[in-house]
Amino acid sequence: MGMAASQARLLCITARIHDVEFQSQAIQNAKVQLATQSDQVYQEYLEALDAKTLTMLSIDPQSGVQSTISATFNNMCSIKRLTPASSNADYALVNNKGQLVLPDDIVEKYYDAKDDGINDAYSFALYMMNETCGFLLQGDGSDPAKLGSMLYELAGDDETITSLHEQLVELVGEDIYNTDSISDDKDKMSQYKDLMRAYNKNLYEGYIQQLYKQERNDPSNYEDINSLPEELDMDKFNYYVGIYNKIQACHESICSIDDYNGTSGDVANDSEWLTKMIESGLIRIENCTTDEKTGIVTMDTINPASDSVMNFTETTSIDKTALAKAEAEYEHALSKIDKKDKQYDMSLSKLESERTALTTEYDSVKKVIQDNIERTFGIFS
Repeated sequence: MGMAASQARLLCITARIHDVEFQSQAIQNAKVQLATQSDQVYQEYLEALDAKTLTMLSIDPQSGVQSTISATFNNMCSIKRLTPASSNADYALVNNKGQLVLPDDIVEKYYDAKDDGINDAYSFALYMMNETCGFLLQGDGSDPAKLGSMLYELAGDDETITSLHEQLVELVGEDIYNTDSISDDKDKMSQYKDLMRAYNKNLYEGYIQQLYKQERNDPSNYEDINSLPEELDMDKFNYYVGIYNKIQACHESICSIDDYNGTSGDVANDSEWLTKMIESGLIRIENCTTDEKTGIVTMDTINPASDSVMNFTETTSIDKTALAKAEAEYEHALSKIDKKDKQYDMSLSKLESERTALTTEYDSVKKVIQDNIERTFGIFS
């Protein structure tokens, strides 16, 4: 009975030794994986240091000082856009579907303006500025023909405007805004559109400010005339004119920047999002050139790698918080790995101690069994 018990104990010890050795081997493998994780964390740290952000050179209109800033939708394309270092730079974002990316309010109001019969850049600009010059758009004022007539009266004997007006009258008649007589003639319609663009450009740019002052000085036109600024904000006005012409250049195919928000939050201010979209080809940057005579916009795709204003710059060189974040994440990851490594070492130490004790007991039980065998079967020798 004693020999059987000893043999059973020996088998239990043997099984436990094998189990301890297996656990030790598993921990050793885990330690090897930790080394691999350390290499991966270091690689991610290097990638964070080498990360590129799309940037643009901006110039302060007051001081003339240039600076490198992150290129975001708002910095490049919104009404609060910053001034690019190049006087020829006028940016737009177009997605891979050919849609012009615009602020959400402009997308909404563009379609509303079309429903209200607004079909030229200058009337659209006034429509967008309704809070500033709403009295100009009251009643018939929202009609480009009515507004154009008011401006034409202010133009007086302006030779350029008079000449363009005469050409339009010759083409379609006294009502220059009625194209019914040439609607079936593509060549004449094309000629009409070119003439009307040039006519509106001279008419609005030359006399809209005068009309604003004239209307502002007549209290009967507006309930709270004193709340209006003395001057019409022409920078704002020209921004909306440019937007309208860019929309036409994209064949009225537009979308809202807010459509891209999703789980990313406010992408209009997110340079990292824009950088990824440019690199993946989902959005491209267009530099817009406007014909001074017709107002027609031509778009040329920019390659930031070879552009004088746009570029890909190391993120950490323009954003010190990016460097601090990369270092903090690297140190935190290494700390977690080091903690696991120490835990594994402690477990290995315990297993080694247990293995040593089991081996000693194994040798002891084996010797007991051997002695029992010799005593029991020695009488037969």
